[in-house]
Amino acid sequence: MSVEAASSQLRGCMLSVMKHRSLALAVALATAGVVTFIAPAARAQMPRPMSSQAVNDRAVVMGILAAEFSLQQGDVTSAAATYYEVAKRTQDAKVAERAVDLLVRTRRVDDAKEIASLWQEADPEAIRPLQIALALALTSQDEARAQQVVTRVLTLPEDKRAEAVMDVARQLAQYRDRDGAVKLASVFTERLPKLPESYYALAVASTGNNNARINESLLAIDRALALRPDWPQAVAVKSRLLLARSAAAKDGTADRAAAMAVLEKAIAAAPDSRELRLVAARTEFDLDNFVEARKRFLALAEEGKEDADEMRLAATLSAFHAKDWATADREFTEALAADRGDPAAVRYYLGRISENQKRWAEAVDRYAQVPPSERYWESQLRLANALAQDKQLLQAAAHLRALKPANAFERSSRAQAESALWRDAGENQKAFDAIDAALMVDADDADLLYESAMLAERIDRMDEAEKRLRRVIALQPKRAHAYNALGYSFADRNINLDEARTLIEKAHDLAPDDAAILDSMGWVAFRQGRMNDAESYLKRAYEKFQDGEIAAHLGEVLWALGRKDEARNIWQTQLKAQPDSDILKKTIARLER
Repeated sequence: MSVEAASSQLRGCMLSVMKHRSLALAVALATAGVVTFIAPAARAQMPRPMSSQAVNDRAVVMGILAAEFSLQQGDVTSAAATYYEVAKRTQDAKVAERAVDLLVRTRRVDDAKEIASLWQEADPEAIRPLQIALALALTSQDEARAQQVVTRVLTLPEDKRAEAVMDVARQLAQYRDRDGAVKLASVFTERLPKLPESYYALAVASTGNNNARINESLLAIDRALALRPDWPQAVAVKSRLLLARSAAAKDGTADRAAAMAVLEKAIAAAPDSRELRLVAARTEFDLDNFVEARKRFLALAEEGKEDADEMRLAATLSAFHAKDWATADREFTEALAADRGDPAAVRYYLGRISENQKRWAEAVDRYAQVPPSERYWESQLRLANALAQDKQLLQAAAHLRALKPANAFERSSRAQAESALWRDAGENQKAFDAIDAALMVDADDADLLYESAMLAERIDRMDEAEKRLRRVIALQPKRAHAYNALGYSFADRNINLDEARTLIEKAHDLAPDDAAILDSMGWVAFRQGRMNDAESYLKRAYEKFQDGEIAAHLGEVLWALGRKDEARNIWQTQLKAQPDSDILKKTIARLER
């Protein structure tokens, strides 16, 4: 093969690579734990064409052809090694991009960092290498390197800075180290104080995926909006922040109203902003205002844009959540016939509709038609439940056992689903055995251990219950309900009361407003004779959750205090709501005799 012929073939290879590079990179980064930091492909800048010098270098050409041949054979490791060497030799932007892709796929993160730096040098005005370099730095928690990349953004031409800062913002929003994210974003607010994107970056860096710094984020996003009023993306962030603050507050009514008010004001100022109207529709959905959300999604769909089908499906999903089963059923069926949307998701929701209407045979049929997808596993578990509800318990159990779990999560969820079938049928031993069988494979699965402990108590295996709960606590020392379950089991049997109190107080420290834990706090106080504490905790628990067990406990405390009429009133009120509450009926019978 002549150099010219090889060059021509190389250009063909590289064109093919260009067509698929974004998807390949996304997949690769996902396997390396980096994908969440990569900006959408649509925003990625194409690197400059491969230099003529590189194309005409026979060794380079043959090396790349060999690497691409290795890829065709499925040998990614060899391809990555070859591209690494070629990238170092040529310092060519396009070769470097391909090399970084393959190096990340083969988890050669340090080498990927090295080549990403070469890529930056080869194409200093490109944003894409900065995106990837930052992703690699954040993934490996290399703060110094991340700082270098962020500083490099400042050197980009002025017309590219805003886009680059937004790309950095998207990555920082998902970075786990909030303090580190804020430090990096602060570089922009200090050095580019007139750029609204700088404050946007600080806002999303401050909160990320948690709500610890909501007020700081709100201040930052207000600065962004002061510089660019009614900026759709900033308005959307402010609305989400207000919703997050409302969820964290005891009474978030004002913030929920403010979230919509912010959007409505922005829409009034920019009525043609489709982005703002879409945010408003999604916000109504998040606020559980499903009827209003549906109206907004339908209005967007009627505009006939490219996303019209997506908007119609969002409207249908709103009808589903509004429990408008007839509308949701009709529209999902129509979507399936017209091949709109993800067929797996559509079939899944059709199954859910049948399930919610207790049309069990129909639900089984619909769930059975969900193809392999992210909805498949849940659909199979729901199918088994529908069989059980249709009085086909043995078939349901057989269906679950026939499933082939691909990972620990699926093994655990299958075991818990089978256990739930037997438990609901009153077969507690079989329920315990189902979980126990799964623990033979995943001995330290905390969820399985916790569930098996609860079942061990039901079959009077208190030694096993205690042992398994202690193991859960060792595995997950912040799991409040594990402490609570163990402490309550002692308090309920009136044993080990000092340890019971210690365990329940630990649970209370971790989850101070949990009704079940408040109930336990009251019950152990009663067992220890601390009557005022017992009454206080149990009243708080009952205010939060009107439950037969809490009512039984509160009534017993009041009875012991000589306030029998109060006790009877609570019991009778709760019996009307829960006439089958076994613990409530037993408590009344024991104390009234």
